Amino acid sequence: MINSAVRLLLAVVLLAPVSAFAADQVRVQFCWAMGTFDHTIYFAEVENREDRQASFDTLLEISGIDHHAVKCTTSDSGTHRVARAKLMKDWRESEFEIVNTTFLSDLDY
Repeated sequence: MINSAVRLLLAVVLLAPVSAFAADQVRVQFCWAMGTFDHTIYFAEVENREDRQASFDTLLEISGIDHHAVKCTTSDSGTHRVARAKLMKDWRESEFEIVNTTFLSDLDY
């Protein structure tokens, strides 16, 4: 009983740094496009998923939204938070409306 408890404790201690490192590796994809005629910025973001750029672009097309080219970035969650905050600040200070399409962009088109 004690021997198995020691092994379990040792395994937890040895795996903790690996788990902490893996948790820090959350990847976030952030995509956006500017409307061609409607002065709107459409954006979507997703964590730890495959590339969603095509899905986001297709969503805009299906919705009949004329838009400039879709731009996407993929980064760790900390970098994403900083970059997203800066973009949101810049967008709010501009003449553009901002539309979060994340829940729609996650559909498989």
